[in-house]
Amino acid sequence: MQNIFLIDLFVSGGPVMIPIALCSVFALAIVIERARFYLRNPNSAPAFMKKIKGAVASRNFFEAMKICRTENTPLANVIAAGVDHLDMNKEDLLDVMRQEAMVQVKKYDKHLGKLSTIASITPLLGLTGTVTGMISAFSVISTVGIGDPTALAGGISEALYTTAAGLLVGIPALVAHNWCEAKSIEFIEQVEMHSLDLANQATAMEVNLEKVAA
Repeated sequence: MQNIFLIDLFVSGGPVMIPIALCSVFALAIVIERARFYLRNPNSAPAFMKKIKGAVASRNFFEAMKICRTENTPLANVIAAGVDHLDMNKEDLLDVMRQEAMVQVKKYDKHLGKLSTIASITPLLGLTGTVTGMISAFSVISTVGIGDPTALAGGISEALYTTAAGLLVGIPALVAHNWCEAKSIEFIEQVEMHSLDLANQATAMEVNLEKVAA
């Protein structure tokens, strides 16, 4: 019964319901893909960086690189680029990690443009359905007058259903987009903080070596 009711709603909404339904499918697919990505890359930066800093402090760079490869997250890939170039000066080392971060941040921004587009256009599609539905209603009025309310029901229902459908898809899509964008910003902030931390540690180690040699 519920499936039949949904089909009736879809049919009553008119042709504009088709692109709205397609947008809902695309948005759901993107949200599922993004959720799986975040689950594969949990926020374990503090524990990860503690192990990296310990390995670097003991000058076991091979172990530090092994930890990065085992972790295999976007942050680990950025730190691995730094570990591989610890012989550089601080600014050059930061540049290397920032370049790698630009590559890795694309993994966080994947499909966000599409999700933003869906969140923007589905309410507009709903509004389009509202306009076409009202046009149909006024067309009926001009033909048969207002004496038969059932004759107006088709156009009015089309106007209301498409508006509701557009909002029901657009609002969750906007929320999902903002959530994904927040994850991306969080990653960028982590990269900046931990890259600088690693660069400072490498610089301090070089200074200590120079003092010992002196």
